[in-house]
Amino acid sequence: MKTKQRRRGPVYSVVDLETTGTSFKNGDRIIQIGLVLIQDGKVINQFETRINPLMKIPRSVQQLTGITDKDVAKAPFLDDVAQTVESLLSGTIFVAHNVNFDFPFLNHELERVGRDPLRITAIDTVTLSQILMPTAKSYRLRDLTNYLHIEHDHPHSAVSDAEATGVLLVDLIKRLRQLPTITLQKLVDLHLNLPFQTARMFERELDWRKAHHQPLSDDLYVSGGVALHKERPLVVDDQKKKAYPKTKRQKQRLYENHLDYRPTQSKMMNAIYNHFSRDGNNQLVIEAGTGMGKTLGYLLPLSYLTYPQHKIVVSTATNILQTQLIQKPMDQLNSVLPFKMSAVLVKGNSHYLNLSKFIHSLSVHEDSQLVQLIKAQILVWLLKTTTGDLDELNLNSQRSPYFTEIRHHGVQSLSKDDPLFRDDFLVRRQKKVAAANIIVTNHSYLVAHAQELGATSPLTYLVVDEAQHLSRSVLQNSRDEISFQKASFTVNQLQTLISSDDEQTLAQVFDKLPLGNYNIELMRDDLVEVHASLEDLQQELYGKFLKDVNIDSVEDFIEQPVDNEQLRDLLSPDEPLMMRFEQALASLKLHFTALEHLFRARMDSWLSSDRYIMNQVASQMSVLLKIDEQLRSMVQTLRNDSDSAVYWLNVRQSSERSTMRLMGGLLVTNHYLRENVYAYFYRQLFVGATLFTSSRSNYLYQQLDLDATNVKSKRFPPAFDYQNNARLFIAKDAIMPNDDNDHDYINYLSQSIYRIAQENQCQTMILFNSLVTIEQVYSLLRRTDLFNQRDILAQGINGSREKILKQFATGTNSILLGASSFWEGIDLPNNQLQLLIVTRLPFDAPDEAFTKAEHQLLKRNGKNPFYSSELPKATIRLRQGIGRLLRTPDDYGVAVVLDSRLDHRRYGKTIIKALPDDLKVSAVETSQIAQLVKKFLKQDHQHTNNQ
Repeated sequence: MKTKQRRRGPVYSVVDLETTGTSFKNGDRIIQIGLVLIQDGKVINQFETRINPLMKIPRSVQQLTGITDKDVAKAPFLDDVAQTVESLLSGTIFVAHNVNFDFPFLNHELERVGRDPLRITAIDTVTLSQILMPTAKSYRLRDLTNYLHIEHDHPHSAVSDAEATGVLLVDLIKRLRQLPTITLQKLVDLHLNLPFQTARMFERELDWRKAHHQPLSDDLYVSGGVALHKERPLVVDDQKKKAYPKTKRQKQRLYENHLDYRPTQSKMMNAIYNHFSRDGNNQLVIEAGTGMGKTLGYLLPLSYLTYPQHKIVVSTATNILQTQLIQKPMDQLNSVLPFKMSAVLVKGNSHYLNLSKFIHSLSVHEDSQLVQLIKAQILVWLLKTTTGDLDELNLNSQRSPYFTEIRHHGVQSLSKDDPLFRDDFLVRRQKKVAAANIIVTNHSYLVAHAQELGATSPLTYLVVDEAQHLSRSVLQNSRDEISFQKASFTVNQLQTLISSDDEQTLAQVFDKLPLGNYNIELMRDDLVEVHASLEDLQQELYGKFLKDVNIDSVEDFIEQPVDNEQLRDLLSPDEPLMMRFEQALASLKLHFTALEHLFRARMDSWLSSDRYIMNQVASQMSVLLKIDEQLRSMVQTLRNDSDSAVYWLNVRQSSERSTMRLMGGLLVTNHYLRENVYAYFYRQLFVGATLFTSSRSNYLYQQLDLDATNVKSKRFPPAFDYQNNARLFIAKDAIMPNDDNDHDYINYLSQSIYRIAQENQCQTMILFNSLVTIEQVYSLLRRTDLFNQRDILAQGINGSREKILKQFATGTNSILLGASSFWEGIDLPNNQLQLLIVTRLPFDAPDEAFTKAEHQLLKRNGKNPFYSSELPKATIRLRQGIGRLLRTPDDYGVAVVLDSRLDHRRYGKTIIKALPDDLKVSAVETSQIAQLVKKFLKQDHQHTNNQ
């Protein structure tokens, strides 16, 4: 069926301005105008000129745009080109990437020179991109053009930016026209408050559709009034089992032109296949150095061992690594295997969208425009997703309370009578898990669901990738945290939802049902009692553990360890305080359950808004019940494992006691892994790039709960050329921090970083052990000219870890200041990172409550905390940090450690010995480092270019 031809479309004027600053109110002026006219997807005219602003251009703007005072000295004034600009823009639709900046700025400048402001339609490509490309990693123009492979050679040049925005606009219009009519209608019904007339784009397209029917795409279907992507069922392969290719020739024949034969990877494959082919060999530990292709190195032999009736469960450290693992390695695997292996990704329930709750939420118009925008993004995302995994959206707004309403709480929370039950993403996932050969999960999910995962096939193999993190996942899983501020907020939310001045409340929903009103009245009383008992618990904790703490001596917040025995007695269920809380919560739950029964009994008589209110109350109830669950978990741990657990209170010094948090858990795994994880799997393989701290250390085996005498281990070196492509420089005269010289230490770090970064214009990551130190160093660097030349991104200052990492990955000369979470789990290939500066050896902070308690436990067991725990952990972290440098054979880079202990202390030699054997290490004066780095990077860059 041919699509009806559209009549000639409007002319879009795509505009970009370069200015002396961001505020015309402060007197900033235009220095360049770029303008491209587009009609029906084609450029029909363009205009570009520099403007003399009659003022100095700030150095930072000159660095950003490349436009100097000399460049504009003979350029026309705005008065000279205003009429031309007006005539070009007249009758067009004004388009800009951040129209809230360009359109008002241009109008202000036109008025300043005596012209009338433009009275034309204006639309914004930022918000259009956010809605129509909800899975894009970033909405900066530079990142979007890279995402869409749009040529954009000169960012921050007005004409280049305008041309790139024009191509982006054409792509966005194409995406808009491909939207199903039912999705368009839903978007219009949201009454989105977008910049200027941007929302009219959706309205105009919908108006056109009303006269021109557009059939639904074959890969979509409609359920619950929204368009969804059809599920592609996993094809169950019925090929016969084939012989494993042991020799080099057999592997090369298998690979053909799809994969390169790698000798070290082949050795790893054979080691795994041979080990697990023999009876009784149930566990194997492999350290596979970076660059050898470890994922394929274990997937291929295990596929031959398990196909067709058994499964492989692969667990890795983070959700990001899960996604990486299921993409390229699975494609590579299936490109060479003589049979097909299917894989499914499994995360915790809260990562997934509850489709039913989302659809119900569409009927409620939110006061928050951000929430309405999120709904629009999800509507478009549903046209592509087959998993419902909210992480695909890359939304920085996932902390919005709205997400607590639409996140999933598990299949058990669903009603099979719900019309959307069959479409639910977790119900779909269950079917995929049953059919898949490989299940990819994360350590936290593995620890919590080992029995369930192990039972997915007769003989299930377990692969623990990034195995050094598994023990930490057990401890984090055992750790509980109760925020009294969050608890108070939840009670207040429930009180508002149940009965308030707003029309949409639970009281309104059940207004005509006497039994409903009765239970709501009781819920009001229950909530008052829950709130009072939580307040009393806070006061009791404060009185027992905090009243004698010297608050004046604490700078930011109190972190006070509590006595386990006293805490156990206080939280005991037979204590009057806890009995009061438990009874009030049980009564609240009972009365809400009665309302749920009433609601289900009259399922056909409710409005979508009624269902939405019930869902909101249920979500807040689950938060309160989770607090109760955590209190019970604390009591159980304190009763069973009091000697190996630690708990503490956190209170913000400058705030009320409502900021109090009670937190803690186990210090050691106590054979948990052996009894509650490994026991459910037939064979277990432990892999990672940085597992061992030395050839003699038992640290890894202790962390993984393995018997070193019965487990075979193999180590394969990194595949990269550290000898020629990397260097490590240690500042042997580095200042060490202490209580007396904190000012001198921060000055030393700032000056050293400034000199090294100033001399080396390249992608630079600086790793710290503390966010406070980052803030202090950033503050001093802010006063230098470094900020005029480089993008400087600091954790805790410029945004979340994910946000600044995305910006850094797309940069060419950026500097990133990061703390502990940047030491690992980051992949920056193709010279996206060339200089790594480690400000201090990554030992745990000795004053933290958890670290103190762990040290005390080790001492009680006759062990030295430093050598048994701190040194191995720091060694692994440093190995991981330096491992960020080389991610492909062509990468090259330098690591700098501004900590003289690596050179002076005996344990420094132990750490260095654990680094790649052929990495050249030099201890030098700090003043020499900048030039040595520059010399190496220059030499290696020339060497790489000559290859």
